[in-house]
Amino acid sequence: MYFKLKTVVSLLLLTITLVSCKDQNSIQTYFVDHQELPEYLSLDVSAKLIDLSKVNLTKEQEEAYNSIHKLDVLAYRINDENLPAYQTELDKAKKVFKNEKYEELMEFKDNGISFKINTIGNDDTVDEFLILANSKTMGFSVVRVLGDNMKPEQLVKLVTEIQNADVDGTQLNQLFEYFK
Repeated sequence: MYFKLKTVVSLLLLTITLVSCKDQNSIQTYFVDHQELPEYLSLDVSAKLIDLSKVNLTKEQEEAYNSIHKLDVLAYRINDENLPAYQTELDKAKKVFKNEKYEELMEFKDNGISFKINTIGNDDTVDEFLILANSKTMGFSVVRVLGDNMKPEQLVKLVTEIQNADVDGTQLNQLFEYFK
């Protein structure tokens, strides 16, 4: 009897410890907490669903493409009725990007859109890219790019090639339509 009671108490304490250690500002928690909310668009896209058959990739670009497994996307569209809620939700997303376990890679603006890119990994390879894109006229998106040993310099070359090619991006049309 004593053994069973001790086991139950130990398991209970372990469970409480694990729950209390939950990182409220982690990207995983953010996605779980927001993906089912009606004001958010949530997409999980396998990188392999993007048709690159018409693109002539170099060996380095192909290696970069193969290092990406999937993209998780959460999008929040702004409109006249949700302006205060939009700012609150954007502040929550920005707080996640301030988590010390995410290393800031860069921050820039392009065509009225602010971008913040963070990483999880080491200096040479990355296992996750976290992207926060924010526009005062459209809304914001949080993109989580998951992979293994992704190399930022290779990914930049891949993205440049994809932007200049005729790529079938129908899988992401739902995201583009959402912001129209």
